Amino acid sequence: RKAASLRVEEGLEVPQEAEADMSSSCARTSLSLRGASFALFALLLPTASFSFSLAPSLSGHLATRPSLSTNSALAFSSSFCALSKSRPLRSARTLSTHLNLAAKIAPPKKLEFLERKKLQESITRLEPVLHQLREQEFFRYYAVDLLSSCTFFPTADAPCDVDRCEIEGTEDVPDNMRERDEREHTFSLDGWVRWDMPGDFTEYYDLIEEPERYTEYDGSRVWNFIHQKICFQTDVDLEENEWKKDFNKAISGLHTSVSAHVVETMGLEEEAMVAEYKRRIRDIPDALENLVYAYYLQLCAIHKSQSRLSGCDYMGQKAAVQPLIKSVLEDAFLSEQCVENAERAMREHAMSSGALVWKARLRTRDLLGIMNCVQCNVCRLHGKVVALGVAVALSIILGMDGEGGDVERLHRIEVAALITTAGKFASAIKFCTEMERKLQAGV
Repeated sequence: RKAASLRVEEGLEVPQEAEADMSSSCARTSLSLRGASFALFALLLPTASFSFSLAPSLSGHLATRPSLSTNSALAFSSSFCALSKSRPLRSARTLSTHLNLAAKIAPPKKLEFLERKKLQESITRLEPVLHQLREQEFFRYYAVDLLSSCTFFPTADAPCDVDRCEIEGTEDVPDNMRERDEREHTFSLDGWVRWDMPGDFTEYYDLIEEPERYTEYDGSRVWNFIHQKICFQTDVDLEENEWKKDFNKAISGLHTSVSAHVVETMGLEEEAMVAEYKRRIRDIPDALENLVYAYYLQLCAIHKSQSRLSGCDYMGQKAAVQPLIKSVLEDAFLSEQCVENAERAMREHAMSSGALVWKARLRTRDLLGIMNCVQCNVCRLHGKVVALGVAVALSIILGMDGEGGDVERLHRIEVAALITTAGKFASAIKFCTEMERKLQAGV
């Protein structure tokens, strides 16, 4: 089974005490600096696809295959580098990249996966419609407190370049939308969602005027926390813990979407863009598969929200919005088996014996909260919206006990985030498909 691909950015060094223990690790795992390490690499090589989880005992400093102990992974890292006459692998991404050397012999069929006929036909039909919906007032305005403090780790006031990171609030928000959002500020204490409260420091921002983009901000510390702390780490590969894996896959898909939008807006030449795409997305195990999975979950939630979406007047914009909503709801892809299977499996896993759905609810709230640690305002804004969209989708599919939520109670901002996030994921899949085609063409 493929585990959720949990990623760590560059720059994380293996702790000195772990590095110093490499020789004894080799002894304990029967890996020598000679033939045995080569044999292990040869054993792994034909699989062509490697699934990783973070090793809790190293606090996430090294990504390792779930079936290997931390010492085994360290020993393998040291042994493989000895064979290649290089220094020990210094980061999780570096280890991942070295293991992906297998792709040169048996390349994973990423393009074949993304170009599955029905998936691509759905992107062709739905992505433009979702984009049109995101341009409507109902879906483009979000009240956000960008001055909220980070409560997960100490932060220093070191924002990235002002011109790139700063955003302007908007005054174009209709009064009835402001009034409605203030009325809909309530939340369940043990629910999936907790949005910013109306207040003196809450401003409205326009996601069309301030699109998701590359700013040169380094968000690795936040991503490390998300994958090492918010994603599940313990016993993820046990059969009874498939619900944990589902959650991790959804978060991985969210990360892939963000990375895709970043790469797309870096302003690189074609060859450099393909290389950056490969580094940030393609070389990360299961990143593309998890993006598609997350997209399926958003579509499932939209499908289940049919009564809410069809009955909404969209703040007086019903004539403009309803035809687009109808086009999405009536799309045949929402009833495809691959999409329905994503929802069915998630619910079955969540209702299995021993599943603790409340832990996933807690972690979606933490996912929203960790966005306050992002020190780039445009990144924080879009991070909050996409985290809200994923949380809303999970709340619809699972509810409080795995049996589904009440879609009629969705707030305006939750409906908006659900559609917006589906649109972001669809756009990300479209971009990744273009990059895969360029890779196949030898760019």
